[in-house]
Amino acid sequence: MGSQQLLLIVLGVIVVGLMVVVGINLVKSYSESSNRDQIIAGLNDLAILAQEYYKKETAAGGGGGTYSGWSIPPQLKETEAGNFAAVVHSGGVNLSCNGKYIGRNESTVIRVTARVDDKGIRITVVN
Repeated sequence: MGSQQLLLIVLGVIVVGLMVVVGINLVKSYSESSNRDQIIAGLNDLAILAQEYYKKETAAGGGGGTYSGWSIPPQLKETEAGNFAAVVHSGGVNLSCNGKYIGRNESTVIRVTARVDDKGIRITVVN
């Protein structure tokens, strides 16, 4: 009877250990996916702000048909999702964000880029 109990205890420890490992992997995957979604939403919001600036007349504080002069609002450069950056030129804006979690390649943080121009908004997940 003692060997059966010992076998059940060992089997129970193995099952619990596997469940813990699976749980940790699920939390990691959820955190990564959630961070990526937050970054995409943030880039989309910034792209819309850039488009508003482009379409607004210069007399009203806009670009009057150019993106030159637009910048990321200071309070949106660094958020819980990551650090946002923009390269602005007259014909468009290149936005990028480095996230807070390690991405799909398991070595660097999540990175998402966006391109805003007269053709619209294009978001690309790099990692």
